[in-house]
Amino acid sequence: MAMLSGAQVMARMLEDYGVTDIFHVPAILRRTMVELEETSINRVRTHGEKSAAYMADGYARASRRPGICMAQTVGALNLAAGLRDAWLAHSPVIAMTGGRDPATKFRKVYQQNDDVPAFDGVTKFNATVDSVDRFPDMVRQAFRVAVSGTPGPVHLQFRGNEGQMDVEEADMEPLVETAFSQVPPFRP
Repeated sequence: MAMLSGAQVMARMLEDYGVTDIFHVPAILRRTMVELEETSINRVRTHGEKSAAYMADGYARASRRPGICMAQTVGALNLAAGLRDAWLAHSPVIAMTGGRDPATKFRKVYQQNDDVPAFDGVTKFNATVDSVDRFPDMVRQAFRVAVSGTPGPVHLQFRGNEGQMDVEEADMEPLVETAFSQVPPFRP
């Protein structure tokens, strides 16, 4: 393994999973967005969080591959509302948002509401990533759950309102299971 930033791991994993497009509202996982410039992945900026979710849903339905949508914490509830159609249609959408910083919890800091429960009703898997060394296994789990069994949306919340934790480094390597880059992952 090597010392890599969360952004490097995320960009490599998305590319290795065959992601071609990401639908997002700017100001989320900024360092990852810079790393994605070295890949062939298109970063599609949307006007709002719900439209990012709708576009990821449409992409997933048309391509039979997970659609990726992202938003910072201020738009997380809008992103959750946009996942309702994907949930009902069983589309494999992976939603990523920024989240609360543990250092500012319960201090009445601007935009520090807990948005994670809002995703419970519209996702198969809803988790927070509070440590950069969890990037490989949590992103792998997101892809696995999104396409396995009955496909459906999943949500990962990254520490920091914009997911700033992606600049941190740890001794890790990308974990990619290419079978889980499409629906169905295995031929029945």
